Amino acid sequence: MSDLAVGIDLGTTHSLVAYCDQEGPRIIPSPMGQTLLPSVVRIGPAHQLPVVGHQAAQQAGDYAEQTIFSIKRLMGRSFAEAQTLAGLLPYALVDYQGAAAVRAGGATLMPQQISAQILLELKRWAEAHFRKPVHQAVITVPAYFDDAQRQATRDAAQLAGWQTLRLVNEPTAAALAYGIDQQKTATVAVYD
Repeated sequence: MSDLAVGIDLGTTHSLVAYCDQEGPRIIPSPMGQTLLPSVVRIGPAHQLPVVGHQAAQQAGDYAEQTIFSIKRLMGRSFAEAQTLAGLLPYALVDYQGAAAVRAGGATLMPQQISAQILLELKRWAEAHFRKPVHQAVITVPAYFDDAQRQATRDAAQLAGWQTLRLVNEPTAAALAYGIDQQKTATVAVYD
């Protein structure tokens, strides 16, 4: 296994993958040159692969009930907790053994399975960029994520073939990134 590790911002609306070397931090672009991946997945019939990112977002109007977005809001949440979102989502929110799940493309899918598709696409970007397998990642999560939401994020990463080295709170990641190229000592306030 490679010692190479990347950082992933698994976002509610967009996600990205980055790395840092002697030249500083850099976002890894897709093979098409895009640096942000819409956190959108379209689930088709069982025989079709999911459509992830830009294409899924562009076609969301045509496939509203099959296009999953804002899945991060459902990660590690019970069905009861997720009820506040049910009326805001065009896709079906269902109860799977007490947990919030999604019904699309004739299947019931956990949020981790949807997030895994986003993480898998970012893995493809990283491996195309480095031209070798990349397995290790540090992933950002909201500071308010509880243990269940953090574990769901780890589970999604594992489904996508990532070894999660660490989950870092988003404000902490912002503070670390701010100081990465600074040679001086300073106090930095980060507002989330």
